[in-house]
Parts: sequence; structure tokens; C-alpha cells
Amino acid sequence: MKKTILSSAITALALTTTMGVQAEGFEQAIKDTTADFNFRLRAESVDIDNGKKSTLATTLKSRATLKTGTVSGFSAVLEADNVLHITDTFNDEPADKGTSDYNFVYDQETTQLNQAYLQYNGFDSVIKAGNQRINLDNQRHVGGVAFRQDEATFDAISVTNKSVENTTIFVALANNVNTISDDDTESDVLLLNAKYQISPDLAATGYYYDLENSGSTMGVRAVGKAGGVGFEAEVATQDQDANDASPLYIHLAANKKIADVKLTAGLEILGSDDGTTAFSTPLGTNHKFLGWSDKYLNGSDNNGIQDLYASAVTKVSGVKLVGQLHKFDAAEGSVDLGSEIGFVAAKKIENYGVSVKLAQFLAGDTGKDITKVWLTGTAKF
Repeated sequence: MKKTILSSAITALALTTTMGVQAEGFEQAIKDTTADFNFRLRAESVDIDNGKKSTLATTLKSRATLKTGTVSGFSAVLEADNVLHITDTFNDEPADKGTSDYNFVYDQETTQLNQAYLQYNGFDSVIKAGNQRINLDNQRHVGGVAFRQDEATFDAISVTNKSVENTTIFVALANNVNTISDDDTESDVLLLNAKYQISPDLAATGYYYDLENSGSTMGVRAVGKAGGVGFEAEVATQDQDANDASPLYIHLAANKKIADVKLTAGLEILGSDDGTTAFSTPLGTNHKFLGWSDKYLNGSDNNGIQDLYASAVTKVSGVKLVGQLHKFDAAEGSVDLGSEIGFVAAKKIENYGVSVKLAQFLAGDTGKDITKVWLTGTAKF
């Protein structure tokens, strides 16, 4: 059995604590230690035109986070999560997707260490060893999927270095991914990401991500502002080991704030290699993209998918309002993959929050209509 990086980190932490350091440093570290408690209660309704019963998943996520003070540059983070099912009128087992009477929701009951890592801060670097969340860029390719009750994390050693002016270099080696389905995927992962701040209004990023048995992704990304218009441009290629294919990824977007409304329009393409296979993002925060209904959470079929989208964000009387539209088509061929509308209203008052979120997917040439509604309340102490 593989010895995980998490177990190695715990061993390193134990060895570190046995080293002789000044008692004053430990006393200060204890004083600087903080504990936070977060709770998220959510009701998720799922209605799909597939003959299954309407789903209502009511879940409570409780999180306790302990961050120690620093001793000689070293500190530690422990974060424990519990996800409790308050109602059971839904299916939470991926293996039962085709046989259960209820539709599927990605929130399994679990109690686990969401994060447990040792950190060193020094020499213009932050080094982490252990179970940790990793969010890179806009999280399209690497992210924790914080929207779900069970967050994705990595058993990894990571280094964030800023020794070169205007440059941030991130490197991580992982041997296990803890998924949003409460599974451990024991596979070797290499993450390389370098961001250069060219000017206050322009940043460029290059990246290379390699996932054992899946292949590698390499791309470049630019984010900036010109003439009062924000923009985002990204292109990537993917070498898929199993399929001997190299599909492309393209994302172009522009945004403009008019009065109190931020308007965004964009085109995202998860391309196809002549219909043999499509670009995929197995480590990404995919719920943020291709619509909130999660119809295309894992992309489409081998013909790929293109998403022409628009969104509007504003705030009225302290309530954040978000609306979005999506039009989906196959990247290879001319299949209409449907459309989607989404809406969010969210309000925060100090350490408390409440939100309602709606996604309505309308099928095209394929698929079934989907309606999802989320009611969420949060509290932080």
C-alpha cells in the first residue's frame, strides 16, 4: 500500500515538535493559535425529466479549523469536517445512479480531516506538506469545489515561491486526491503553475498539470483590463495517455461594469480530437462552469462541448444578485446540447449568510430537462 504524503507530513510534524526550540516561541505560538467553526445548512432540490422521484437533499456541514501560531517559521493547520444527512430522499451513491429511484446529489455523509498539513514560511516561499486544498487561477483545471459539502483536497507537498519580482511559482506533488464523492483516488499528480504580473492591468500564467493514467494538460492564460473592459483569454492542449489524443481548450471572455451592474460574455470550448475523445478537467471546480445544473459537470461526450454564455452581477439593498445564460453545442459536429438559465440571490449579515440558487437546463437534441434549487444558510464563529 502506498504511504501517503499525509502520513509523511504527520511524521515530519512529530519529528519537528521534538526538536529543541525556545520555550518562548512555543508560548507565543500557543497564544497565536486560532480556532474557527463554520456551519452550512443546505436544502437541494433536483427534478429531472427522467422518470425518477424528485429529490430533496437536506444536509448540514460542520467544520472546525485550528491554525497554530508560528515557531521558527513552522506552523500547522487541522481542519475537520462532518456532513450530516437530515433528509434521505435522495441518492448519494455514485454506483447507484442508474438503479436508485431518486436522482443523485454529491453530498455523502462523512466525518474526516479535510485538511491536515505542516507549513513552513521562509526564503520567499510557503511550503506545505499534508492534506491540503489547492485552488489555481480560476479553478477551471485545479480546484477544491467548495460549493459541495465534501470539498476536494490533495495529499501533497506544495511550494509557493515569490523570490522573483512580480512572479509567483507554484509546484505541487500529490499521490492522492480526496474527491467530492468522499473517495480517495490514489494516483500521482504533478502541478506546475507560474504567474507573471506584467503590469497592474495585465497578468500572464503558464501551467502544466500531469495526472497519472489520465494524461497531461499544458496551457497559457492572460487576464487584464484595457479601456475599461476586463478580459480573459486562455488556450490549452491535453495529451491523453489512454486515447493517444490531443484535444484543445479555448476560453475567451470580456466584462464591463455599467453603473452598478457587471456584465460578462464569453465562449468556452472543451474541444474534441476528431470525435475520438474530448478535453476534460478531472481536477477542476467544474460546478462553476458549463452551468450550475451540472448537466455537463464532466464535460460532454467525445464530440466535446462549446458554451456561449453571458452573466450579470449586481447588488440591491445589500443583496447580491447573479443571473446567467448558457447555450451549449457540440464542439465537433452540429448537435444542439441545450441551454440553461441560472439565478442567485445572496445576503450576508456579519457572520451569517443566506442564499437561494436556481438552475434550469432545457434539453436540446439530446438529454433531459433539469431543474435544481438550493436554499443555503451559513454561520461562522
